[in-house]
Amino acid sequence: MGCIQSAAGKVSSQGDKPNKGNLNNNSINLPLTGSASTIEQNSADSVRTFFSFSSFILQNENPTIFEWQFFHEIGKGAMSRVFLSTNTETNQICAAKVYNKGIIMRPTLGLEEQPYVAVQREIDIMVSLDHRYVLPIIEVIEDDCSNSLILLMPYAEKGTLQLFINNENASEETLAVCFYEVAEALRYIHEKDVVHRDLKPDNILVFSPTVFCISDFSVSTKLESSDTKLIDTKGSPAFLSPEECGGESFFPKPADVWAYGVTIFSCLFHILPFNLDEGQGKTVANTVYSVSQLLETEELSFPDEPKVSQDAIDLLTRILQKDPSKRPTFEEILESPWFKDAKVVDEANLANIIDGNEEEEEAATEN
Repeated sequence: MGCIQSAAGKVSSQGDKPNKGNLNNNSINLPLTGSASTIEQNSADSVRTFFSFSSFILQNENPTIFEWQFFHEIGKGAMSRVFLSTNTETNQICAAKVYNKGIIMRPTLGLEEQPYVAVQREIDIMVSLDHRYVLPIIEVIEDDCSNSLILLMPYAEKGTLQLFINNENASEETLAVCFYEVAEALRYIHEKDVVHRDLKPDNILVFSPTVFCISDFSVSTKLESSDTKLIDTKGSPAFLSPEECGGESFFPKPADVWAYGVTIFSCLFHILPFNLDEGQGKTVANTVYSVSQLLETEELSFPDEPKVSQDAIDLLTRILQKDPSKRPTFEEILESPWFKDAKVVDEANLANIIDGNEEEEEAATEN
């Protein structure tokens, strides 16, 4: 069922001197587990070191760390690269998000936090979450030989929602299933006082036409309380809410709701609302200032094509309110008539989870 599983939250450390999951004494607060080193060696008693994880991949016929074998690169972010990986013991296919420790531990100027702090925050948040539509961490490995920190997560064969839409021309019915599950995930993390802060089609993963997960918690925030306000701006400019562009403190949960609405709009109509883009081939508003100007001057309108249901239009009209106090919560969003059929799919997913858990318990009892 793809990402419908519990997060393992396991950290392994590999190298001449395992350091209990620490980044230069900046602790990764997870239980340390792992097995003996399986990395390629120059000799029986010396561990080979590499300039980077990429060189580790290129210079080994079967690059392996613990029980994980690594293959080609499948994606990249601002500070990380993602590789395909397989567990040699279970054959589970995963995506390995790899950080270069030399980069994330680099000194910074003034009050700017070191990148490792954000990575630590990302790991802490992901390990604290356990929901069928939230991408879990399976294992975290700190590998001294390649100077890397590696986050292993379930692999979504169909890729991101944006790729799925581009490749398969997803129907409105399929998108309703997707955004019901995304709303369930966001309802859950908001209940935990976590805000995502970068929801967009590229941060929703597709495991099947009935299973979708939110991913990439690299700029997410754990709030001190439900009424905590934020002042800093995170995420992709085109998905920012009016209040995030205003320079004043704001409540971040309604801002997540706004990004969710912009994401639905872009997937249904293949353009962004409020003229944030002007169609294929035109420039998307990519600065906070340009987004702010458009949100101040443009009103919400819907294209004549493609045709979408009135239920979808009604939901988007409720969500994309410029006044954050008028936006619905995710609990309220989940009651939208647009999700009538999607609820049936979610119930089937839940039934599959229960059946799978029962089978695992039976197997454990037999053993």
